[in-house]
Amino acid sequence: MDPSKEQPSKDNQNKSDHGSFGDDPWRAMGLVGTIGADLAACLGLGYWLGHKADLANGTEYYSIIGLVAGLAIGIITVIFLIRTFAGGKAK
Repeated sequence: MDPSKEQPSKDNQNKSDHGSFGDDPWRAMGLVGTIGADLAACLGLGYWLGHKADLANGTEYYSIIGLVAGLAIGIITVIFLIRTFAGGKAK
């Protein structure tokens, strides 16, 4: 049998390592975009909820608390996103 006509083994067919970004700029750009959108959504939602609490209670500090809580939640979800994109298990 001619080795040049052999089909590549299953191990060699999918040589791309899903655990790293390697030479795939689209995958890296997707991660960066997802991180930015996630942080923006968490910060925006935290501020909005804090602002609603400020309006209901006549205070001015819940919006700051909402921003800090949104940032904390955003950081946690970004950690899970990075683990998922890098191929690790999100615990």
